[in-house]
Amino acid sequence: MITTITLNAAIDQVYEVDSLAVGGTNRVSTIIQEAGGKGINVAKVLKRSGADVTVGGFAGGINGERIRQLLLKKSIPSELIQVEGESRVCLTVLDSKKSKVTELLESGPQITKQEWQSMLNWIEDQSQSVKWFALSGSLPKGLPTTAYAELIDIINANGAKAILDSSGDALQNGIKAKPYAIKPNEFEIATILGKATVNETDLLDVGKRFVDDGVEHVCFSLGEKGAIFVNQEGYFKADAPKVEVINTVGSGDAFVGGLLYGLANGEEPLIAYKRALACGSVNAMYSKIGFIDSQQVEELMAQITIIKL
Repeated sequence: MITTITLNAAIDQVYEVDSLAVGGTNRVSTIIQEAGGKGINVAKVLKRSGADVTVGGFAGGINGERIRQLLLKKSIPSELIQVEGESRVCLTVLDSKKSKVTELLESGPQITKQEWQSMLNWIEDQSQSVKWFALSGSLPKGLPTTAYAELIDIINANGAKAILDSSGDALQNGIKAKPYAIKPNEFEIATILGKATVNETDLLDVGKRFVDDGVEHVCFSLGEKGAIFVNQEGYFKADAPKVEVINTVGSGDAFVGGLLYGLANGEEPLIAYKRALACGSVNAMYSKIGFIDSQQVEELMAQITIIKL
């Protein structure tokens, strides 16, 4: 069993237009509506990979009920804690002609202290039976930047393992709690280092620092450039397979889903790394967010070569 946590769940609404006219009238050719938020996207990838997965987090209002219904349609069980506020809608506009993506993201509900305590209690119970967790996404209003660190402390104390994918102070504080794996991108590392940009040497240095501090797997997702991985065995690099890109939204979540599926099923780390990269690439081939085809994942894994640096 794997549990994914989405503290700021959403309805993902995808509109496809022939050519986006800013300030003009746009006619939508295709509409896709999914339950969303990074942890939910991870869960969708895990489900399509064949994993037994449950979704946790917060959901509120009419949108919250719709999120539960959309998960049920995909046969993904959820134990989302009811909150007073209204869950958000995230709109993605795909410009078919220019192959560009525009995102409009609502901020989501304000979480109360009582609602957060309910989450801490739920994680305490859940992590006594579930051994793998994905903690993904931004923090909703009302939560401290130590929120993920608090969850990781509980998960670790109960002998379970967490993969963290966040940004800013939530990521930095979460890393201090020693999650089993993290998946920052270049921008997030640049922010941590206080730099405008980072190079490969920066990534290797900070990756080693995180591993020395207790993180087992540091996975730097580099988009179309592939990924760099750091663990106790050293430094590894892989190029992304060449695919026809339709929509990159959710590819980072698919990466986490592939990584988590591999590690939770006892795959060797390098195989799990290939699976992560392949899942992220397959997701980019589709308009849907957090979608993979398992056969295509296996085919791309066979094309990926990981070298030791």
